[in-house]
Amino acid sequence: MRKLKILPFVAMIACLHGNDAAADTVVQSLEAKSEILHLIRREKLDVVLPGAMRDNDVDMWINVIRSGDPDPMQLHFGPVWGYVIFSDPGDGRVQRAIFGSGGHPDLFDHFGSDEISRAIEGYDYGLVDDSVYDELRQYVAERDPATIAINSSDWLAIADGMSHSQYLKLERVLGEEYARRFVSAEHLITDFRSRRTQSEIVEFAKALEIHRQLLIRALSREVITPGVTTLEDVGRWVVEESERLGVSFGVDTYIPMPRILYSAVSDTSAPPDVRWRIYDPRQVIRRGDFMTYDISVRHLEYFTTDYKRNAYVFREGDDAIPESIQRAFDRAIRAHDIMRPHIRAGRTARQTLDALVAALEAEGYLYTPFIDIGTEDYIIIQNALADTDAPGFSIDLHAMGNNGGSLVTVGASVAPFRKDRFDLMLQENTFFSFEYMVHSHLAERPGLPVSINIEGNHLITARGVEYLHPRNERILEIR
Repeated sequence: MRKLKILPFVAMIACLHGNDAAADTVVQSLEAKSEILHLIRREKLDVVLPGAMRDNDVDMWINVIRSGDPDPMQLHFGPVWGYVIFSDPGDGRVQRAIFGSGGHPDLFDHFGSDEISRAIEGYDYGLVDDSVYDELRQYVAERDPATIAINSSDWLAIADGMSHSQYLKLERVLGEEYARRFVSAEHLITDFRSRRTQSEIVEFAKALEIHRQLLIRALSREVITPGVTTLEDVGRWVVEESERLGVSFGVDTYIPMPRILYSAVSDTSAPPDVRWRIYDPRQVIRRGDFMTYDISVRHLEYFTTDYKRNAYVFREGDDAIPESIQRAFDRAIRAHDIMRPHIRAGRTARQTLDALVAALEAEGYLYTPFIDIGTEDYIIIQNALADTDAPGFSIDLHAMGNNGGSLVTVGASVAPFRKDRFDLMLQENTFFSFEYMVHSHLAERPGLPVSINIEGNHLITARGVEYLHPRNERILEIR
């Protein structure tokens, strides 16, 4: 697998400042966006696909995409449907064929006949003789692959685009001999998606800077008037501004709101959650509130970002952030520096988690692994820190890029509640979310420790963690 070096341009993007700079990185013509997306797809197939197939011992990959039932992998192939077939001759370029419709000639070498295209789409369904698929059978037989990876998986949604009926049809078309060679494409797809090209790195960095500027503006007096603005008001501003910049998720009802971790003046009867203390859309932001805000943007309909920033709303007469809050935040930032040297490509997720836990425990932090259910996690933290002033910590370093940070996103994830990915290797040039929590007691709120989540989307290389945007190192101030 050819290793990719990071262009200096990425560092330039990450250092952009100001609202106009953020807007300029995304306001592009439709033609410009399509050209960039085409470049990414072309590089992905040219540079990443051969290594992903060979490292997973796959001779042929058949991805079945049905017209009217979009498949997640169309993101990488473009507007295609039918049988998308990749064949590895052993060295050089992977052969690429489409028996169906669509496909750019820069991306594919072989195109099936109009007859098979019409049959696959459903013309005269039930009346077309199966011999129309002879050219597909012959194409596979000429290459005689020992293993055929197909997009069917009971584990990974991204690799499970083929319906049951289409699976049975593929078995019938290729015959029993080749059906016995079917394997799931789940590990191939994982490596193909998580190994990033230079063009992907550049464009993801642009999306991250737009994201950063949105957070800085949202958590400022441009948007927030203490005593007037509600949590929902901030979320609606982000949704509208994302739409204006062309990085929204389209028309939806979801409003990403800030979450109040601690308030000197507001209270709530809701049970504590590890991610917030107050999360009511109608809640007015007041002086003395300490907040966290997590948003996402969608760039080129290809990349999704996911990271946070923290902000404190100064009270009248305050000249500094309260000492207890600053102390808790500083503990969280220090944990980042302790962990960073232990994150690098070439280790499994489990090996990485073990190394991070050992490093933080050696520095006096208490491991508080949780299950990713907020209210139950908070009870775990309360019990663990009941008789100590030491900070607790929880880890969730997860894959990032084409989806947000959900389990849908393929790639190694370093978290105790993602054990299914423990055996996956942290790949060279993988996007990941450097996300974790540090839990500390506050003198102002006995028995209710504050959980500060630090998160940024960065790059894993053999050298370690390389930043794609300026990291979170300070609490934003709203005066």
